[in-house]
Amino acid sequence: MMFKWIYNSHTGAVNQIPTPQAVLLTKSGLGWHGPFDTKQQALDFYERGKAANPGWKTPTGIPGQVENIIEPINPANILGDIDVKAWLIRIGEILLGIVLIGVGVAKLSGVQNVVAKAVKVAL
Repeated sequence: MMFKWIYNSHTGAVNQIPTPQAVLLTKSGLGWHGPFDTKQQALDFYERGKAANPGWKTPTGIPGQVENIIEPINPANILGDIDVKAWLIRIGEILLGIVLIGVGVAKLSGVQNVVAKAVKVAL
């Protein structure tokens, strides 16, 4: 089986893998380029394209690839404009409302249900 070299512009990975997989990866849209016959051809491809593509990661070993994949995540970017405090208050209000409805239904029906017992134990 023949092996080819491929370069990933998102992680900086330069790997030698079987030709069929190399061809599939380069067509996947996941940042793989190639296939190349030698590792040097993959590195030369990066050198030729890095000026026109400033986001490309420098070819590196496994530790560098991991750093390129796991970039620091800012929690503010994940939550955006969501007001977490307001959401927690609303969730608490909903849970309290469910408990109060359960207690009310238990009192009206005269049946001691699980919610009423839980509230009694808590008080």
